[in-house]
Amino acid sequence: MSQLILRLVFVFLFSFYPLAVSAVPFGTYDPRSIAMGGAGVASGNSANAVFFNPSLLAQYTSRKHRARNSSYVFPVASLSVSKVAEDIADLADSNPEQMLSDSIAAYNADPTQVSAAEGVLTASRNLQNDLDPIANESVFFDGMVGMVIGIGDRREGGAFVISRRFVGDGIAEQSAADKQLLADYIEGLDFIVSAGVSGAPHPELFDGNGNLLDQTNSLTSSATGRGLLLTELGIAMSWGIELFRNKIDVGFTPKFVQGTTYEYNGTLGSSQLGTTERKEDKDWQFTLDVGVSKAVNDKLKLGLVMKNLVPLDFDTQSGGSIRIQPQLRAGAAYRTAKWGYWALDVDVLENKSIGGGDSTQYLSLGGEYFVNTWALRAGYKQNIVGRGDFAKGVFTMGTGYHFMTVNLDVAYINSGPERAVSLQVSRRF
Repeated sequence: MSQLILRLVFVFLFSFYPLAVSAVPFGTYDPRSIAMGGAGVASGNSANAVFFNPSLLAQYTSRKHRARNSSYVFPVASLSVSKVAEDIADLADSNPEQMLSDSIAAYNADPTQVSAAEGVLTASRNLQNDLDPIANESVFFDGMVGMVIGIGDRREGGAFVISRRFVGDGIAEQSAADKQLLADYIEGLDFIVSAGVSGAPHPELFDGNGNLLDQTNSLTSSATGRGLLLTELGIAMSWGIELFRNKIDVGFTPKFVQGTTYEYNGTLGSSQLGTTERKEDKDWQFTLDVGVSKAVNDKLKLGLVMKNLVPLDFDTQSGGSIRIQPQLRAGAAYRTAKWGYWALDVDVLENKSIGGGDSTQYLSLGGEYFVNTWALRAGYKQNIVGRGDFAKGVFTMGTGYHFMTVNLDVAYINSGPERAVSLQVSRRF
């Protein structure tokens, strides 16, 4: 019977291997894994195994009532946004588009004032400088709050999770027409300010009365994206089985998921944040996470998980759909008395974006070292299929404080394309 279960698990997992799937990112929610670069498929514990690999709940070496292997977690919360999303919010707040329009009006009120021409030149350059760093860059947002009850034991385990996650991505695009228009403004006003020494005349920017045309209303640079608000209820189960005298753990997490889709369209450089279309699906959909893990010895563990084995489909207000397909990730963890705990994860499949942003396929590496009641954590992750700013590596860090049976964990990221924070309060029992 155990051999049959194991074979079925591997058939399910590897039948999807050749695919590049359309999916949200794998997702990292708790401070411990976030601080360790996003790794957790082989290094998870009872507090976060339900997110990474349910089979890890059965990998404890002692009975739960003797070693307090179980965890009650509430809340676990995380928020991750791209630096580009932060830049877009700052851009909308400063509203350089309106500043350019105001400077054009001031110039037309008195074209003889050099300072008025300088105002248009400065406003044009500021808008161009604001748009350049975010042009054609990916935007992403991922936030989650949840509660976990994880029961870890020797050769068996289980967990319950309820969570809400909002995840989305998109792209900021500077149109060629906008880039050319701003370049013309800069050249034309530089020509006026320098009295013809630099720049170039652009008579098409002026009307028949010599007034500078205000074309800010025709700017078309935009940010577009799609998102999902997901409510999940899951119950994880795991068992240890023996195959050819090798002990292997398997785990399953049946989940019910309810989703609401969002579609966003906005204009860059404008204080108007754009429009959002929302469509709620009140029906609950079923899916399944399947994981396997192997303790090679008392130091090395290996893990493999397929999340969302049953694809999920959500309709959008515009008539499209967002599909979440299976996500496959492998991991390894190594523990030493001197150098602490190390973990390595890799997305085996590329996860296509849902909103036009970059796809994700992360390589994650992290470590954890204990000093008395403190856990010091750090890590690094790399999106190996990213481009532009999204291809940069991300350094992560965090800590945990353990007092008797209560744990407080935090994580922080301010590196590369990502900004993230995470908090978790848990109690071992």
